[in-house]
Amino acid sequence: MKKIVFVTLMLADDMLKRHYPVDGNSFIEYPGELYYAINSVLARTMKKDDEIKVVLLETRAGDKAGTKNAQLFMDELNEINTSNSIGAKITYEIIPSDFLVSKKGLNEIYLKLIKNLEPDIEVSADITFGPKSLPLLIFTAMQFGEKFFDCSIGNVIYMKAEFKNNILVEGTQLICDYTPLYMLNSFTNTIECTNGEKAIASVEALLKD
Repeated sequence: MKKIVFVTLMLADDMLKRHYPVDGNSFIEYPGELYYAINSVLARTMKKDDEIKVVLLETRAGDKAGTKNAQLFMDELNEINTSNSIGAKITYEIIPSDFLVSKKGLNEIYLKLIKNLEPDIEVSADITFGPKSLPLLIFTAMQFGEKFFDCSIGNVIYMKAEFKNNILVEGTQLICDYTPLYMLNSFTNTIECTNGEKAIASVEALLKD
């Protein structure tokens, strides 16, 4: 199966391997320690016949941390693919940008994202790191893929953690599966109702336990 994964890279130059527990979806929890939470998901879901393209969004903030962290990601996922005898075909593309970008710059990133889409592929994302604009661009690109390329949605994840004096409190990191949140947003964009009250009723019916 063809898959594409959008990943926002960490800016800082202090990445450490950690175990990432998963909130509510133990299937995607990897028992070992990793640099990137999305690699926990990929380690559990990749298959031999998969063709996976990872699009790494590297934010430049005055140093080379983004480039270094991109290499950490690629080395880590390649090691998982090899050491676990998965044998998936993995390719990478890096999309660099400045921390503060203009409207033109954001448009260029968005175009690069959607130009990576193909018909009938599965799209996933890790929106943990980087500027707040990137998750918005990624979500919009994923919706574009659903609408115009009949793409399916895999996992949308975010790594939650607590900090004290700008230092990560060990043991607080947790993978949050935001796929249902993405689906809610996608539902909102596709629902057709004649007025707001009926639209709210439709959402209430969707969210009813």
